[in-house]
Order: sequence, then structure tokens, then C-alpha cells
Amino acid sequence: MDQSLAIHPAALQSQRVRRVLFAIVMGGSAHTLLCWIALQLDFFRGGDSLFAALFSIIWAGHALFVSFMLLGLNRRLGEPAMIMPLMVWSTTGLLVTAVVVDQVRLCVMLMFFAIVQLGVLQASLRQFIFLAVYCVLGYAIALGVVYLYWPEVVDVHGEWIQWGLFAVMVMAVALLAAEISTIRSLLGKRNSQLAEVVERIHDMAVKDELTGFYRRRHAMELLGKACGQASRGAFALGVVYADLDFFKRINDRYGHGVGDLVLQRFAEVVTRHLSGQDFAARLGGEEFMLVLPVSDQEEAIHLVEGILMGMRSQRFSEAPELHVTLSAGLAMLAQGEAPAQVIRRADAALYRAKESGRDKLVVESRS
Repeated sequence: MDQSLAIHPAALQSQRVRRVLFAIVMGGSAHTLLCWIALQLDFFRGGDSLFAALFSIIWAGHALFVSFMLLGLNRRLGEPAMIMPLMVWSTTGLLVTAVVVDQVRLCVMLMFFAIVQLGVLQASLRQFIFLAVYCVLGYAIALGVVYLYWPEVVDVHGEWIQWGLFAVMVMAVALLAAEISTIRSLLGKRNSQLAEVVERIHDMAVKDELTGFYRRRHAMELLGKACGQASRGAFALGVVYADLDFFKRINDRYGHGVGDLVLQRFAEVVTRHLSGQDFAARLGGEEFMLVLPVSDQEEAIHLVEGILMGMRSQRFSEAPELHVTLSAGLAMLAQGEAPAQVIRRADAALYRAKESGRDKLVVESRS
């Protein structure tokens, strides 16, 4: 019944899809618009037919990315966010269009820095360096292709000066990304450490250090919620009060070290039997409460009997002759019954179990 602070997988997937969709719509639209303006100014070689064919392929690739994520297939990947593949695909689109535009080629390539923003807080430094080298070398190859096939449209000196300026700008951004990557890594480690500290503090506040069971106050809060759910028909609810038999004698005879070991062993036995919404609480000393959302009373009885049997079978190397037993009282929550009432009936059942010989479970009916 603990509430996890982690983002739910469905919410995280939805966040990824929204981020990628926003980047594709905004970045892809800006790229398309810039090249369309170049087409209107007669700076786009190949005319309308090449423009339509080229951007149909680019947008088909974008649609494939979105469809892949909407189907949830990205969850099987090592990088579910798919930032690096998307940045490589978008950069490839820039490089291809850089071959067929004139006059505004540098403007097209400058859109690379918008692509970088998509991954600067998520991609690693190594990934970013790869992308930067890919873009700069790809730009040089694009200029070489243009010069080889359409030398008449290329101002060689001007284009290579622009390429050099672009390469320097990419290097500067790479250095900035390195710093951001380092800061992000440090923040990630500190956030992880902080999360561990918060979790440890939370556990110290609500859990018993020795057994790992909930403390009384938090257990009562959870019991109140469980009773509310049971009253709405979500499940039947069994409340068990349990007491380790003659625990004071164990401490007196074998010492508190063995006593602590008995408590830990009991916690292990209980944990093996609990599942799902079940939880246990240490009320004090050797007294415990189990809260069992079950289908019916028989299931609760079977579970508690399993715990009793598990304790009977425990052996301790520190005290070979020691045999530990457990007394328990079970009360099933009745319709309209308050938590305090079912607790009193479970406690009364435990008292009857101890009075009638211990090492047994007594089920208390509603009076």
C-alpha cells in the first residue's frame, strides 16, 4: 500500500510521445517552411516535384517515429525516448535539403541547433559529439556533391567560409553541451542520493527498523483506508492480532540478541506469506497486526495457519533447543464496522488463543 514516488510507466510513455510529437511538428514545420520559401524564390533546384517527393519522405519518417512510439514499441529499446535516432534522422533531412537549395544553404544548416535542443538535456556527451561530427562532415560532403554536379551555382570560397563558421559554432555548442552533460550527470547522482535519503527517512518514520513492518500510527492510517475499500465491496478484510508466545522468557534466557533474531525470523516468515495489498505492523514488543484483503474468511485462515506453521518449523543455530510459537486472533471486517471495532474483536480473539493454550489461531465472530 505504499505510494511510489516514481512516475507511472504509462505517464512516462505519454510524456515521451508528447515531447517527440512537439519536436517533430515544430522543427519539421520550420524546416519545411524554410525550404518552401526557398522554392518560391527559385533557390530550390528540382522544383515542385522534387520538393514534394523529398518532404513526403521526410514527413513519412517523422510519422514512423510517432507511430512507433504510439504503439509502445519504443519501450523495448535501450533508449525508450528515441532522442538520438530522431536527431540523426532530422539532421539527415537537413543535409539532404542542403544539397538542393542555393543561397540559403547555411540558413537550412543552422536549424541543426534547434535539433540539438531536443537532446542536449538527455543525450550523453558521446552521443552529442557523434551528432556534431556527423553534421559537420555531412555538410562538407553536401558541398562537395553540389560542387561536383552543379559547380556553376556554388561560390566555392563563400560556401567553405560558411562551412568553417558553422563548424566553429558546432564546436562551441559541443563544448557547452559537454558542460551541460557534466552538470546533468552530477544533478542526476545528487537527485538519486536525495531520493535514497528521502526514502530512508520515510522508512524510518513509518517502518520498524528491526522487522521492516509498519509502525502503529502509519498502520492505523492504512487500516482505515483498507476498511473503506472493503466497505465498498473491493474485497473482504481480515485483521489479525498476533503475539509471539513467551517472548519475554526468550529474551531472559537467551539474551536480546537471540530475541531480535526471533523477531527478524518472524518478519521473514510473514513476508513470505503476504502478497499484494497485505501488510503487517509491529504494535510494540512482540505484538503484531496483519491486515489481509482476501476473498473470504477461509483464505485468511489458511494464510495465518501457514504463518503459525512456518514459525513452528524455525530453528536457531544460536539456540538449538529453542522452539518459537505464535498465538493469533482473526476478525473479519463486518459491513458498517469501524476500524476500532474490528481491532477490538481481533484483540479479543488473540486473548482467547493465549488463554486456551497458545500456538493457535482463534477466529472471533461479531458479537
